[in-house]
Amino acid sequence: MTTKLMAATVLGAGLFLMACGGPADEGPGTEAPGPDTLGTHSAALSASLACTQGFSDVTCTATVTSGVPPYTYSWTSQQYVYATNGTYTTGSIAGGASKAFYCPGPDGSGTFIRNLRARVTVTDSTGASVATGYGPYFPCS
Repeated sequence: MTTKLMAATVLGAGLFLMACGGPADEGPGTEAPGPDTLGTHSAALSASLACTQGFSDVTCTATVTSGVPPYTYSWTSQQYVYATNGTYTTGSIAGGASKAFYCPGPDGSGTFIRNLRARVTVTDSTGASVATGYGPYFPCS
């Protein structure tokens, strides 16, 4: 009786090991695994923002330095209005790599109505997204 019990235990343990990926006999057609293949990985999406003031507007340009093209651009502006002492932020506006915001420059009288600054969110073709910080405020007449 002891021999039958031991044989059943050894057989049961062997089946358990095979079911759990344990040692198994290599039969014909069994090949050793090949080397691992890694896919390529692009650098994380990165963008910067530069703004300049012209005669009647502030033009901002986003520069993307990594990520997977094509890119989409979503612009937001923020305005500080002197009359109300309040800051107002627009919703996102789709656009290209450059965006002009209406902001007449100083007119010589020294009177400014508001200050304007902008930022951009860039999304690449993989869905990765990055937002720049707001640029500097520009005075608007």
